Amino acid sequence: MTNQKAPESKPTDPKVKVRKLMRFWVFGTFIITAGAVSAYAGVITGFLIFREPLYWLIIGVCLVASVLVLLIHEWYLKRK
Repeated sequence: MTNQKAPESKPTDPKVKVRKLMRFWVFGTFIITAGAVSAYAGVITGFLIFREPLYWLIIGVCLVASVLVLLIHEWYLKRK
């Protein structure tokens, strides 16, 4: 028998948990949105959608919006 201790759970800051949860949800929302836009446009045009600059603009706007939501949320948590 070895004398191993069970790993002690470190008390985590509630803000850290909220940040991790928010990152998870914003990333998931971005992936779902990008997939939905791709599927919807892909039904009409097929793989040609990936050649359209407007498609990449929409995906870029979605990405920038996701990052802005994360930054605003981080600022809001630090303000409290």
